[in-house]
Amino acid sequence: MAIFRQPFRKQVPNRYNASVWQKFHILSRAQVFVLAGLCAVVIALAVALASIPTDGTSWNRFLGFSRQFDPFVNFGSAFLTVLPLLLGYYHLARLGVLVGLAVSAVMFWATQISAFFVLAIQLVGRSVMLQEVAYVVVWLLLMMTVLWVHMKASNSRAIQNAQRSLHLVPQLKYHS
Repeated sequence: MAIFRQPFRKQVPNRYNASVWQKFHILSRAQVFVLAGLCAVVIALAVALASIPTDGTSWNRFLGFSRQFDPFVNFGSAFLTVLPLLLGYYHLARLGVLVGLAVSAVMFWATQISAFFVLAIQLVGRSVMLQEVAYVVVWLLLMMTVLWVHMKASNSRAIQNAQRSLHLVPQLKYHS
């Protein structure tokens, strides 16, 4: 029983987060976006490869587009779903992931709806190449929207104040 009676040490909350984030918050906004994009590509590529139908069935076989587009659409959806989560974690740690979940849901919905209109309804025509180019353009526009929001959030005073209150960046000390 004497083993369990060690002196109680008061632990400072968020000390680990503060030390980690202060040391590793060294990337620029563009570098963070590229790094988060590369990580999202790895995850999205795994989802796309897993969605290749081997037995002739498709994830979207009811009221959807042809199964040949499954890996293409699932890559775009997975990429734009994971990217806001990674960027949200960069800006606000765990709180940013919670906010990123809502943005990820919107991005997933937007990519699936755009794929439905472009590939299933054939809004841009019957040419497969034209459909793929149109989907990539919509996908790039959504990605540029995420980039724009990331750049605005990097400079936002509200985000910087939230980072300070969460001890993710060093506190400002005012000298009188």
